[in-house]
Amino acid sequence: MFDPEWSDDAIVDYLRKLNCWSGGIEVEPLFGGLCNRSFVVTDSNSRAVARIGTDILVHGIIQTSVRASMIAAADIGVSPQIRHSEPGLAIVEFIPGGCLRMEDMEAHLKNLENIVELLKQLHQGSSQVRGSLTYFWPFQVIRNYVDVGQKKGSRLVDVLPEIIRINNLIESTVEPYTPVFTHNDTVPQNFMFDDENKIWLIDWDYGGYGHPMFDLVGVSCNADMSEESEAELFEMYCGTVDDATHRQLTAFKLALNLREYMWGMVQEVTSDLDSDNVAASMTDLYPDQEPGYVGYTNMNRTRFESNWERYREMFE
Repeated sequence: MFDPEWSDDAIVDYLRKLNCWSGGIEVEPLFGGLCNRSFVVTDSNSRAVARIGTDILVHGIIQTSVRASMIAAADIGVSPQIRHSEPGLAIVEFIPGGCLRMEDMEAHLKNLENIVELLKQLHQGSSQVRGSLTYFWPFQVIRNYVDVGQKKGSRLVDVLPEIIRINNLIESTVEPYTPVFTHNDTVPQNFMFDDENKIWLIDWDYGGYGHPMFDLVGVSCNADMSEESEAELFEMYCGTVDDATHRQLTAFKLALNLREYMWGMVQEVTSDLDSDNVAASMTDLYPDQEPGYVGYTNMNRTRFESNWERYREMFE
């Protein structure tokens, strides 16, 4: 039985014994993830990604839900097909083009159009889900993260009561909605493009039922989009953005900022991933930030503070 806690060498040995390959394989580590380990596997005909996952309860990551999300997303057509799956290990088809960067998200109108169509396809495909999925409610996620930060003595412990106050305030403004199948981690690096420029979604650790606006604002906030591009993105997805819709989107922008801010804090005090690998991934993804989780936390703290100031100007 596969054990995700194995060393890299043990994992490679296990991969070689699987019968989903054509001939011998070559295995290389794949950097870029901030919460898991992955490898690129090349056989005589093609390449695939072997993704190693464990339950990470502090983040609400349950591998049975991750697997159900990956299968549903592949069936819907928004994520690569799965070649092999078992507890702790998923092997999916390799996407040859690469991941989008922050600047790619708004560089071309076609990118925004393709991303919006991808999200609509995902959110309209909820009936394809089979098995059990987690329910992703960002405000509860934030409360849990604050609790972890307080118990672990985070460097941010003094600001956490104010985070809770703002979080609960924003939650109280959310209107009733119909939950749909959502990704809940729409950072640029989770959008991949293939050699035909088709865009795919990867990394389903946080996949579950949730609010579609959280996915939508994740695209703009995590890419630091200009106000013009963000407005265009929202109109593409929502149609006419009236005052009520605008307020809901603004509320979820703050929820997104707080989630990422607090996620970084929790990783600072709980993660056991190799610090050099994390620093390398941060440097690759966010070269202007301090390497490691501290850089991720501080980047999203700045984003939150900026959007919170704007929210207060508009609605208080």
